[in-house]
Amino acid sequence: MNRKHRSLQQTLFSAYVATSIDGRIARSSQSGTDWTSKEDWNFFQKSLQNFDVVVMGHSTYNMAKQQLKKRNTIVFTSKINKPKSSGSVTFFNPEKLDFKKFIKDRNYKNVAVLGGPKVYNFFLEHKMLDELFVTIEPYVFTTGVPMFSGDEFRKYEFFLQSVKRLNKKGTLLLRYKYGN
Repeated sequence: MNRKHRSLQQTLFSAYVATSIDGRIARSSQSGTDWTSKEDWNFFQKSLQNFDVVVMGHSTYNMAKQQLKKRNTIVFTSKINKPKSSGSVTFFNPEKLDFKKFIKDRNYKNVAVLGGPKVYNFFLEHKMLDELFVTIEPYVFTTGVPMFSGDEFRKYEFFLQSVKRLNKKGTLLLRYKYGN
């Protein structure tokens, strides 16, 4: 979706996921994405320049906190009842507060969703995921953290917009649009 042609009242929510062929985004909730390609990293860093704020879960934040020092960041956590800010980082409990209102009040137009699985599920369940960028790295982990994790089966339809091969190894970048 073209960010320049959206209505002034709308916010664009874009999720970024790096995954193995078998849909794992990490070895554990404490491991990072050091297994992803430099091409994915370059794409990801360049893309983030277009966003007003990034949203992630607490585990993801703990792994990436150094890289986020100067970026507007919202960290989902269940440990608080009201938003708590520290510099450019705001800790937010989406179970207790209205996230759509929070985003609208701050006039964020472009929001990057960076994970993990519970965060991706939150955006799916609340119909706040407009596009999904999935980098598939040519690995099979067999165990690890899944891309999405829900309590019950639900089906969300996305439409493939583009496929790009990022390197000779076979890393692929897929861009999907939510079906609404």
